[in-house]
Parts: sequence; structure tokens; C-alpha cells
Amino acid sequence: MGCGPGHLTAHLAGLGLDATGVDLSPAMVRRARLDHPGVQFETASMTDPPAADGSLAGVLAWYSLIHAPDDVVVGVLDGFARALRPGGLLLTAWHVGDVVRRKTQGYGGLPMAVDVHRRTVALTCGWLRDAGFELLETTLREPDAEVPQGRVLARLPSPPSPRSARLAQQ
Repeated sequence: MGCGPGHLTAHLAGLGLDATGVDLSPAMVRRARLDHPGVQFETASMTDPPAADGSLAGVLAWYSLIHAPDDVVVGVLDGFARALRPGGLLLTAWHVGDVVRRKTQGYGGLPMAVDVHRRTVALTCGWLRDAGFELLETTLREPDAEVPQGRVLARLPSPPSPRSARLAQQ
């Protein structure tokens, strides 16, 4: 979700995964299709993932949630949880901090006007838990850098099997 120029989606497809890149920007989707023919890309918003409930094995949100305001991210994570099947994985990365910066230059030096939201690891992990995810691994990369990087691998829990539910009741 938020695939940008598509290089990570193409990498996943190259590993044999059934990967589809999704981006809000039609220009990014055009660029991704040009650079990675044969890989599926579509224009859509991560606020309403273009996937049926429980249909995805995984979601990669690699530096894409940074473009959504805090009040929107909560709904985005709920949408990811809706689209994932039980046991499905979410891998996300973002800029760590507690400020919003305006980005005025994009790929290739092209002008743009996009807010970049830096968030703490604790805030992001709290949102993930609230959306129903269990955290498998949390990483703070380059904590002393000007802009540290946060990464979380999370899973949507599988419902207990009937047998384990009966054992838990005993």
C-alpha cells in the first residue's frame, strides 16, 4: 500500500509472490507500470484498500503511512486488518519523531507539496494493537540519526480452533 515507483512490489513479485502495488498517485502507478512491466499496479487509496475482506496474506506499508495524518492512520490500519486474512502479516516502516514536515521536492527533483508525519514507535505500536494486530518484531533503526527509522512486523491473530477453545474452557 503506497507502492510509489513500484520497486518493492516488483521485488516481491520476482520472489514468486502474487503482489499488487497500490498507490494514490496515478503518476506513480504509471511510473511503476513502465518500470516493471508484468507486475500488477493499481490506483487506489490505502484508506479503502481495494481488497475483499480477509483476502490478503500480507500488506507492506513501507514509508507510506508517513503521508497520512494521525486521525487517518487509525482508519487505514483498521482497513488493513479488514483486508488481511487471519494470520496475515503487516510490515510497516516510517520516519520516527513527533513532527510534521512539508516535502516540496520529489523523485527526480519534481516539485510536490506533501506532509511527512514522523511518529514515535510507541504511538505506532499502540495504533497497531488497537487495530487488532499482535506485534511480532519492532525495530528502531539508526536511533541516533537525524531521522531514525521505525519498523514493525505485525500479525492479525488467527481465531482459536474449536479444539483449543474447548481446552481453554476446561
